[in-house]
Amino acid sequence: MERILILKRSYIGVSVLISFPFLYKDELMYSILARYHMYSGNENAKITMSETFGSSTLCAATTLPANLDQLTKRLPTPNSYSTEELINNHTFLPYFAPFIPNERYQEIKLMMSESDGKSIYMKLGKTASTVKSPEYLRYCQGCVKEERVLYGECYWHRLHQVEGVVVCPKHGYYLIESDVPFSDRKNKHEFAPLEKYARIDEALNRKDDFPHFVQKKFIGEQTFYLLNNIIKPLGLEELQKFYITKLKQKGLATVSGRVKWIELIPLFNHYYSAGFLKELNCCVTEEDKDTWLHKVLRKPKISCHPLRHILLLGFLGETILSLEQKINTNFEPFGNGPWPCLNKASNHYKKHVIKSCVITSDSKLKVPVGTFSCDCGFIYSRRGPDQKEDDIYKIGRIKEFGPVWNRRLSELSKLDLSLRKRAEILGVDPITVKNKLNHQYHSEQTDQTDSMLEEYRKEWIQLIAENKKKSITEIRFLKPGVYMWLYRNDREFLKNNFPKGRKNKKSSKRIDWEKRDSEIAEQIELITKEIMNDTNLIRVTKNEIGRRIKGFSMTGLYKYFNRMPKTTKALDKHIETVEQFQIRRLKFIASELRESNPSIKEWKLIRKVGLRKEYVEKHRKIIEQEMFLKVL
Repeated sequence: MERILILKRSYIGVSVLISFPFLYKDELMYSILARYHMYSGNENAKITMSETFGSSTLCAATTLPANLDQLTKRLPTPNSYSTEELINNHTFLPYFAPFIPNERYQEIKLMMSESDGKSIYMKLGKTASTVKSPEYLRYCQGCVKEERVLYGECYWHRLHQVEGVVVCPKHGYYLIESDVPFSDRKNKHEFAPLEKYARIDEALNRKDDFPHFVQKKFIGEQTFYLLNNIIKPLGLEELQKFYITKLKQKGLATVSGRVKWIELIPLFNHYYSAGFLKELNCCVTEEDKDTWLHKVLRKPKISCHPLRHILLLGFLGETILSLEQKINTNFEPFGNGPWPCLNKASNHYKKHVIKSCVITSDSKLKVPVGTFSCDCGFIYSRRGPDQKEDDIYKIGRIKEFGPVWNRRLSELSKLDLSLRKRAEILGVDPITVKNKLNHQYHSEQTDQTDSMLEEYRKEWIQLIAENKKKSITEIRFLKPGVYMWLYRNDREFLKNNFPKGRKNKKSSKRIDWEKRDSEIAEQIELITKEIMNDTNLIRVTKNEIGRRIKGFSMTGLYKYFNRMPKTTKALDKHIETVEQFQIRRLKFIASELRESNPSIKEWKLIRKVGLRKEYVEKHRKIIEQEMFLKVL
């Protein structure tokens, strides 16, 4: 390719470039400037910076350049490329945009346009992030060969420099590290075009048999989509809601949105493997309760690196595209109503007439359960969430058949039809039809029983009234048939209508209170030691001791304190105040932390103990003593 001759002329007080390199798709801004520097023939990179940005003190930023307004003013035809185009097509900002608040996105965009960009990385949280940039600029040998044929030269791609991207999704080649440092270059004004550094090694073939190749390619594909599609900030709360919705569908979150961490973390680690996550600085352990995964799935307070969002999307079976499309939809495990009535005996069978769906949670399987109630009285339920379109026509359990169904059952019972045929017409199994017919028969019998019930009750009440001085045994032998019928059919009535005043009073045995007092006092000593030695750290209280005392209730303990002086004294001796328990808890946890890590921190000790602010100062001396012990 012929070298471009670059001249300058004045345009409204600004030095304007006569020519400027053509900008390639997904080309890194740094790469564009490097090619300009090579074509201009400038020996010093500071001259190039002065020509393009009007300042020789600016650094050659790799990913998030600033002061781009000055560059666009100097382009051959003013604004032939707008600042917006440069930011969207040749910097890393589109990669971060969906996962940061809109206010911060606009602020960074303005900084890249007008300022020197000193605090851009801090605003993005990159300075504090454990996901670090690669050490050297990278390239794909497939892209290099293709571009040399098409354009006569190759260039640095944005995609190949992004954290976590190690495979070119277009060619399936693993990226090759160049000799050009990504950042912290000794000469921060240096420009290094890829054409001078790219080396093709035919021995490096496609490595799709390497471990985790599919996941690595997925990361590359999603990163490419982020860089080459303008996606505005999606909102941290909306992202969190989307993830919780997907976890609900996978049974990894409750209906109320509580994440099942004990199940989620092992599955997540198994999907990617701990080794692969460690490579990406995205480890998640069951012991750590404050990992990046916790921060993404809890109420969002901080932004998280896009790579981690991509990892979570991959685990959930989603993509950036599906995230865009579904971000504003709420989780409905049974879809949106109305729902079909599945009462086969009604004239609206399978018509969407049900407007009520009550969602609860299955206590064992921890999945949503929908209960659908129709105006015809038919109520059914099923477990969710629905996975297919025809799941809406499935019945898990019929809770109520309703009058319409029962009426149809009565009509069919009078026809000369087999049990199986009746079941088919009613949409149930033959056993259900048989049971429901028996139930109807018994209901008819019940109507007859009700009239007998009234008669027997009156007779029994009259019998008791006429024999007030007799016992229940004597009365029942007067009319045994009445008693036995009520005993079998209305036992509750009998219980409430026994003769009064004939109960034998049991003589209470004399209690040896002195002996009982000694026994319970000894129990209290043993129980106190048991509680104090419990690693679960339970406070010694009257209620806790009372629950553990054998052969005596806590109510009795309170009631007869005046008869048990030794018990009272033992309780007063061992009961812990809130302050005493806090000190014991503080010392125990401090000792436990020192065993695992001698250099414990004060904040960690306070958080582990669970002290509120007002108690921290109250126990300041104890805390300082425990912190001092770690040095000894």
